Amino acid sequence: MKFYKKPIFTGFAPNLKIQDVFTAVGFLSLPWRWKKLRVGESAAKVEDWLKNYFQTKYAFTFDSGRTALHYALKGLGADYGCEVLVQSYTCVVVINAIKWTGAKPIFVDIDDNFCIDYIDLERKITQKTKILIIQHTFGRPANLEKILEIARERNLKVIEDCAHSFGAKHNGQLTGTFGDIGMFSFGSDKNISCVRGGALITNNDELAKKIADFRSRLPLSRRVKVIQHLWHYPTFSKGKLLYNLWIGKFILAVAKKINLINKIIYQPEKEGRQVLFYPSLLPNALAEILLNQLSRLEKTTKHRQMLAKMYDKEINGDDEIVKPKWSDESVWLRYTLLVKNPQALHASAKRQGIILGNWYDCPVAPKDVDLSATDYELGSCPNDEKLSQMSINLPTDPCITEKDARRIVQLINLWK
Repeated sequence: MKFYKKPIFTGFAPNLKIQDVFTAVGFLSLPWRWKKLRVGESAAKVEDWLKNYFQTKYAFTFDSGRTALHYALKGLGADYGCEVLVQSYTCVVVINAIKWTGAKPIFVDIDDNFCIDYIDLERKITQKTKILIIQHTFGRPANLEKILEIARERNLKVIEDCAHSFGAKHNGQLTGTFGDIGMFSFGSDKNISCVRGGALITNNDELAKKIADFRSRLPLSRRVKVIQHLWHYPTFSKGKLLYNLWIGKFILAVAKKINLINKIIYQPEKEGRQVLFYPSLLPNALAEILLNQLSRLEKTTKHRQMLAKMYDKEINGDDEIVKPKWSDESVWLRYTLLVKNPQALHASAKRQGIILGNWYDCPVAPKDVDLSATDYELGSCPNDEKLSQMSINLPTDPCITEKDARRIVQLINLWK
């Protein structure tokens, strides 16, 4: 079929595997499984897996990473009059999680690794500062020695935002185990995914008791939302395959239009407002898919590292394209380049059926958020505002083969 060229995506359900599709279709089509859409043993199994993997005393699952972060903040005492340090070059749901506790987000600029800049961090601390969120962007650990030293000196509570870094290590130790509490997201574009889900891990007995109390009051996820998330799998499995024939685009557009599938971020959240149907508990059906993903973690991580290594070796870096600093301990959720004209590269790639990533092209993503609702002030994080206009990311997920990655490398090297 010479007229057909396989489409390559950086997002669009990057972790989707046939086992996950079968699990989702089973819950959707088999009546005897409907009673276990929301309630079952799978969420507890995920928590046991997390405790064993991270060697922590406690693990808690939630409907999403944003819910998990919100309750981590509340457990650490975030409240009115309190300031929480958070890096820019992040997602609006992180800022919402802070603001919905009553606390004020204080934005810290990023370093050239897209993680929090410890120099600017010191400048932003005040007497009201209580909590620091450390984000390990794209699965590349932040400068933990410097950052944790500052946190200890200033008596700050530390949350590790590991939404991008499940399985990453720093000096042999897993991210998520350095701070007071670690937070994970299992959203559709993360390195371990069940479309929507999140978790917390901690060794702190008092903090765990508070988290357990918060979670005990949460409702089950609404059945219609669980079904929307399950439809994500068969919809994207067909949509991605047929995307370059336009049929796939039609399938995905219709599914979105009729609300057959979920939204990653809802419009009220982009305006700083809460939705009515979250927070909630992690549904059993999604937890079962998450267990599938966790069983493949080692294989998936090695695959991501292999593709990232290929990009690192074969892309010709220069003044036009700057490659990230290599690390064997990163999980490389995406491989991010700095490009002088990323819009031109996006357009060139799209003409060849390659959709490159644009995480993040603004200080608080996505671009259509109400920036005034986040408290971000333009000019407050100049390095972010510079780098976010230059960043473009390449896929490393299990759906990308070595052949696909070489197509991307060839595109970039010829484009220059």
